[in-house]
Amino acid sequence: MIKLFILQILAHIISDFYLQTGKSCQDKAKWGFQSPHLYVHVAITFFCSWMLSLLYPYTFDFWWASMVIAVLHGVIDGLKAHFKKVPWVFFIDQALHLLVIGAVVAWFGSTVSYKIPYDGVVTPLNMISNSTWLWITAFAFCLRPANIFIGEILSNAQIKCPHDPASDSSSQEDNDADVPASAQDLPNAGHVIGDVERLLTLIFMMFGHFEAIGFLLAAKSLLRFKDSATNKSEYVLVGTLLSFGMAIVAGAIVLCLLNRV
Repeated sequence: MIKLFILQILAHIISDFYLQTGKSCQDKAKWGFQSPHLYVHVAITFFCSWMLSLLYPYTFDFWWASMVIAVLHGVIDGLKAHFKKVPWVFFIDQALHLLVIGAVVAWFGSTVSYKIPYDGVVTPLNMISNSTWLWITAFAFCLRPANIFIGEILSNAQIKCPHDPASDSSSQEDNDADVPASAQDLPNAGHVIGDVERLLTLIFMMFGHFEAIGFLLAAKSLLRFKDSATNKSEYVLVGTLLSFGMAIVAGAIVLCLLNRV
């Protein structure tokens, strides 16, 4: 069931971070259970969960478990609208989603027995190894989700980009935790640079070239920290450390799990 759990984590990343628009997130945050976008998101969550579960051999009856995951996901998101002023609510929300996924997968594994019709048969469903899915999940996390995580950390720590009056007037009440205002305020160039550096960091870790991460960090430091404005330099430094830190943590988790899967 380890592969099934990995696939469900990947399904969560896709549905919660890639298949939501800023408008739908804002509507959910404002109206909660009264938002039609919430129920569309529940349907997307179910679809992603069930479709990726089919990549696990012979678990075609996972549809009811996907339904449970999707319904509980909608309940958590609906309740989150009433607790949006709670500090770090985004991370509480994500922790609850992961807890639900883990509990449902464990429940499914303990209550459902399925038979493999032909032992030793290699099919397109089981050709992809657990380690490959782990790296795919890590790479998926290090793009848009990592940007949102960084924005949420900066927002909750009240670290705002200098010379940006809009960031001072923006309120977390007008934004869903999935797409924080601070993340939206980052320049597109910053997004691209962050994505590339995290992808390169994961690639270096995947091939065991850990020393290259240091060179990458040094190269970025030379290019980005020439600004004479101390506040802006500190802001960039915090974002850089968070960006590299998330990629390193994601890679370290994968490397630790490789010996267990």
